[in-house]
Formats: sequence, structure tokens, C-alpha cells
Amino acid sequence: MRTVKLLSLLSKASVISSPFKNDPALADREDSFPSESSPLAVTEAGVNPYNLKRRLHIGPNYISILFSPPESRYDLEIDLPPESYLEFGAGLIFDKNYKKIADKFGSRPEGVEFLIWLKNKDNDRLIFQKFLKMPEEKENRTLNFGFHRLELPSRGGHFHLIFETENGNGAFAFWTSPIIVPQKKEPDRVILISLDTLRADHLSCFGYHRTTSPAIDLLASEGALFLEAVSTSSWTLPAHVSLLFSADSVHHGVMAADDRIPGSLIGLTEILNQNGFVCGAITGGGFVSPKYGFARGFDFYNESEGSFDFNNSAELVFKATRSWLENNLDKDFFLFLHTYQIHSPYNSPEPYRRTFLSPGASFDQINVERYLGGKGGIFRPLSVNERKNIIDLYDGEIRYTDEALIGPLIKWLKEKGLFDRMLIILASDHGEEFYEHGAWVHGAHLYQESIHIPLIIKFPRGLFKGEKVDKIVRITDIAPTILEALNLKKSIPASWDGRSLLPLLRKKEKSDRSFLADSCWLSGELCGDDRNLLPLTVATNQGRKKIILNRSWTEELSKIYQPGPASWNSIEIYDLSRDQAEENDLSSSQPVAINQVLMTLQARYKLLRQLARFKIILSEEELEKLRALGYIH
Repeated sequence: MRTVKLLSLLSKASVISSPFKNDPALADREDSFPSESSPLAVTEAGVNPYNLKRRLHIGPNYISILFSPPESRYDLEIDLPPESYLEFGAGLIFDKNYKKIADKFGSRPEGVEFLIWLKNKDNDRLIFQKFLKMPEEKENRTLNFGFHRLELPSRGGHFHLIFETENGNGAFAFWTSPIIVPQKKEPDRVILISLDTLRADHLSCFGYHRTTSPAIDLLASEGALFLEAVSTSSWTLPAHVSLLFSADSVHHGVMAADDRIPGSLIGLTEILNQNGFVCGAITGGGFVSPKYGFARGFDFYNESEGSFDFNNSAELVFKATRSWLENNLDKDFFLFLHTYQIHSPYNSPEPYRRTFLSPGASFDQINVERYLGGKGGIFRPLSVNERKNIIDLYDGEIRYTDEALIGPLIKWLKEKGLFDRMLIILASDHGEEFYEHGAWVHGAHLYQESIHIPLIIKFPRGLFKGEKVDKIVRITDIAPTILEALNLKKSIPASWDGRSLLPLLRKKEKSDRSFLADSCWLSGELCGDDRNLLPLTVATNQGRKKIILNRSWTEELSKIYQPGPASWNSIEIYDLSRDQAEENDLSSSQPVAINQVLMTLQARYKLLRQLARFKIILSEEELEKLRALGYIH
């Protein structure tokens, strides 16, 4: 028996009373609801009567709520599992939208009475009653909020749970994602870790000459190590869409900084949510912000701890992770962790920033994009000493992340006796360039230093321990692997581009998988014109033969990038079985059937023109941050 998400049980028939039932037109007005809230999608919580099921943005967090302005009464019919408990939150919010309503009533209530009734054919029982005072009116939004846990009848049975709010003259009252948690001997627990900007070949377990990753190496020794995993892009936003929605860009269409994830895509967490998993995320926001649609399916989503704003974000992510885990260990859960710690600027705390620095190094921290003069300087050559200095600082970020996040997490899980029983996946979204092919940072190219990512999967109870898979696999394969490992193979959508990796681990599949990677990062374009449907740069493979196609370098690009790239060839071909560094371009000596490749790719990218594009509006503060990081001009 899995956790029961009570939000999914609410239908229009369940709404016994509500201001929205009295006046359904209110549901179409944004000012009828708390500001910074939005309706949950059908794929997250089922039908959404009067838009009462919502995602509320509070500070750096997003939570799922059931909006219940008094007088509201919701009757949820359920078969309670034995030995279970009810977990929920109750709260009030005072914001600009509520102020309008309060001014209309002409008086401010003292507070709201929250009640929960448990009813069956034999009796009615009040199991929760709490009066919450109205929050103070201030310039900014204010809240009065708390979490609660109630034991339910030990024998279980057929009941009605009735959630009520009384008094308050339409106060902005809400319940936070109420759930029924059954007693379970061994809950399914999953942690997916994305270490932004981590290139595979700078980890010790991938043969790097420095000891950058003792804890990650330990995780790799306890699980399966995929030596040739490839991302779909060389920058954060599109790569993470591929990770969590198992979609190549031709199917998700998120290729520019203001593209939003289409509602038609099915996310990993939406499927897990429907199957009773409590889903949480602790991230760095930015290009994995809920603004883009990443919070879909998550009960809790934090976009602060892993941020660029902190030079110790790896440590902050661990502390927030430990806190979240302590409150959710008895449930089936999926926890997504993400940090920008390794991403430029390279300024990890002491002594880590000096771990690999040579004596007399020119600098002990650096924002590479600013050092180069902004995004337009990414092709600028630097001296050998400058390059070494930058790489040393990057490696220090990896070592700090290893010791501040991965090591403490493994240690804590082992102390709790949980490590051996958990499914833990560690990956990255893309790598980082150190001028191997004439560019810095990431996003410009699709060489291995940009799209070859680490992938480690530690299965429960030592399954596939010590396995090393040397076949090419994709970032899109991670989500279906998680579902199959949880015995949810039948829930894998046919529309997903990825496939489970378990057949490779079971030796039932022995071939490299075909990947598709692209980037419009340099130009900000979605696609070309009708004569050329490809993005600015595209990479694919035929076995170990990697093919990179670059559209022509334009005068407009030359105005932005000064200097421009030292080389920009329309076709490049590399044999990865012999040339992982991609130093020997075979396009002239060993051509492939390039016309056939082009026709195939153009047919696939035509799909982009059929996709409706959804845009977000970035604030000036967000735009300035992206400029400082070199993501936009």
C-alpha cells in the first residue's frame, strides 16, 4: 500500500460548500486566490474543481495546497489502510489579493477555525480542531501556518474525511497536500542528484589524475557506473528538461532562456505522484526554477539552497536534504537534488579553493564569464597559466561538493541504516569547456567535454554493484530506469525518448544507443528558417562515430563574439572508440552518408515547428543574473 494523496480524491462532487461553488465565476479570477499561486495540472492531482488545487510560492519554496476559504467543506471518501496516519498542514495568508476582499467586507476576522471530521456508518468523530489567528497585515505577504500528524483508526476501514474551514469572511485559508501514510516495512526511497556543470573526465572514478571525488567514487563502487553517458545539450535548461521529462529537444522545444516546458509533456514526478510517492526537490533554481514548469508533480520544491548566490551551496543542499529526509523516511519518496556549486564562478570555501592551486597562482577565485568580458568573449584565448589556474579552481569545486554534499549524505544514510536499501542516482546535466576546442564555459559546443556526463546508479541491496557499462547511453534513459527499478515499467509513457538501462545491466542489450544533442545557446534561436531546420549546432552518432553539424557562422554572430571561433566547420566526424578527445576530424577522410544523416535530422527537427512554444517573463533581476553568468547578451 502506497501513500494516498488526498488532493487527487477531490472532485466537484466532493465540494460540499465553498465560496467558489456559490459563485463559480470566481475560479477564473486570479485575485480570488493567493498571489503567487497557480492551479495544479490534471496530471499532478486529477481534476481540479474551481482551481482549488494549487501550487503556492512561499519564499524560496513551492508547496501544493488545497485552497479552502471559509465557509468550505470538502468530503473525501476513502478506504483507510490499517495502521496509518494523516499528515497535513493548515494555514492562513494575508496578501494584496486578500486585502481587497477584506476591504470589501469592511472588517477583519480574528481568524479561522480548521476542522477535520472522520465519519463512517457508525459514528462521526472530530479528529482535528484548531483556531488560527489572522496574520498581521504588512507591506509584504504574511502567513500563519503549521504542520500536523494524526493517528487514524488502527483497523482502517471505509470512511469519509471531511475538511472544513469556518468563520473568517472569505479569509485565504488552505490545507497543504494532505496525505494518508500507511505503515510500510520497507518504503521505496529514491534520490536523484544533479551536479550542474560536472564533466565526467574530472572524476577519479572516470580515470582523472587528481583525487577530486572520494565520496562519488565510493558511490560508484557500490553501484553501476555508466562510462559513456551523454546529455542532450550543453547547458542547464534543456538538459534538465530531458532529464526529468525523458525528452529530446525535438519533443520538448525548450531551447531558449525564456522557453517554458509544454504542458503536453509527462514528467517523471507526475507519474511517481500518481503512484503515491511524496516528491520533493532542493535545487538552485535559475534554469531549474518552477517558472519553467519543473515543479510539476512535486509536493515541495525549493529553489534556493543550491543557488549561484552561495559559495557553499553544496553544504546548504545537504543540510536541507537531511531535514527533508528526517520528515519523510517512513514514506515512499522521490527526492531531487541539484546544485550549481561546480558552475562558475569558481569560489568554493577555504581551503577547497586552494586544494589544487599551484604556488603563486594568479587568482584564488574567478567568474570565468566576467574574466572573459561576458558571453561575447568565450572564444578568447588565455595563457597556459591562466588555463591551469581556472582548471585548478574548477577541480576544487568538485572536491568541495564531494566532501560537503555527497560524503555527508552517504554517511548519514549509512548511519540510519538506509543506504543499502535506497535507489540513488548521480548525474550531471552537462560538462565544462577549458578551451580544448577553442571555447570556455559551456553552451557553445557539443564536444565530449560539454556533453559527456557522469552517471552512477546505486540500486538497493547491492544489485549490479561494481558493474561498469561502456556503451553509449543518454540522459533521457534515467527517468525510465527509475520507473522500471520501482516496478512501474507499465507506467513508462510511450512518448518518452529514453529507455530503461536495465536491459544493458542484465546483458540483454549490447549496443551503443543513438543520441541527439543540440544547442542554440550562442544565437538564442529556436531553429533555422524554412531552408534549414537545424539548430545552430547538432550532434548525433552512428555507434561510436560521432557527427557534429554546425550551421554557417553569420555576420550577426561575429558582432556578438569577438574574437569569433578559431574554427567552425559545417561537418565534423570523430571516432570516439579511438579519439575521446575529438582531436582527429575524419570528415574528409572517412565520410559517412551525410545526406542521409541530414535528411533524418531535418525530418526530426520539423517536429519543433509543430510544437506550441510557451514563454516565461524574466524579471530585470533575473535577466541581470543571467548576463552576469554569461547566459545571455
